[in-house]
Amino acid sequence: MDTTLNVAWVVVPLIVVAQCCSWYGVLTTNYLANAVENSIWAVAFLLVVIGLCRLLPEFDGLVRSGLVVAIIGVAGYLAFLITIDVPMYLSRWRDGLADGGRDLSPLEGLRDASTRWVVTHDFAQWKDEIAWMSLYFTAAVWASLALCLIYALVDHLPR
Repeated sequence: MDTTLNVAWVVVPLIVVAQCCSWYGVLTTNYLANAVENSIWAVAFLLVVIGLCRLLPEFDGLVRSGLVVAIIGVAGYLAFLITIDVPMYLSRWRDGLADGGRDLSPLEGLRDASTRWVVTHDFAQWKDEIAWMSLYFTAAVWASLALCLIYALVDHLPR
């Protein structure tokens, strides 16, 4: 249990740093920040999977099955981050360097994000984003709802 509690204390600050990288990347259009963000998410979820694996021997039945499902889900998420998401952002960053593109300052990016909105239905504009957006707005939402349900049922779960 100590391992799991220590993981919990480390994961929240990691997520805060990842979110700062995310916003910096969005505002400045510096995709290296997005690659760092998703790398931090990978480290955070690797720690989560370690904590979940540490809990496995402590539980039986339905709870153990839930832990196994969570471990498999996190392993899939890690595979996605490592093979698709982080390489996509690194590729965009390298392309930007090769094209001689200039990053925006955070204030320029905030102004740009608040004034320039382009609506498009062009698949080519979205094809690289579909994988993470689909997972984020479906699997992550359902996982969050499952966590709420588990918390609501905590008094009814076997110890």
